[in-house]
Amino acid sequence: MRRLRTMLLAGTFVLPLLTVPAALTTASAATADTATGSTTTASASGMAADGAYWVWEDTNRGGHSCGWSGDDANWSTCGPNGSFNMNDRASAWFNNGYGGAYGDVRVYEDISYRGASTCAPNGGQGNIPWEWNDRISSHKWVTACGY
Repeated sequence: MRRLRTMLLAGTFVLPLLTVPAALTTASAATADTATGSTTTASASGMAADGAYWVWEDTNRGGHSCGWSGDDANWSTCGPNGSFNMNDRASAWFNNGYGGAYGDVRVYEDISYRGASTCAPNGGQGNIPWEWNDRISSHKWVTACGY
């Protein structure tokens, strides 16, 4: 596990995910605010920061999606009325948070912010690399991706 964490800190999660082909910029998604339970539908292309960390079930922003404006210790309920289980199912991501303090997102392999972790920088997006695909179970907003 130490070797995996060292490799991830070297940038294998962050660097390959900074760009998305133009064909992917027309996706739409619904997001649930875990604090209020409200759901918002928004276009994922060129949208102004909406303060949400978005994930999709399939690569290239396909399938079900969820977005959070706050921390979530267990991805087993998300989306409208908590009706979808995103635990160990995310394959694409978009950090559309606000810049500055608490703009980056640390994702964890296990629920309750446990296990291996890596970071999704503010404004970053793309497909989740194979070593993290379908493995993320919780996340926290952080001030910076560094430890």
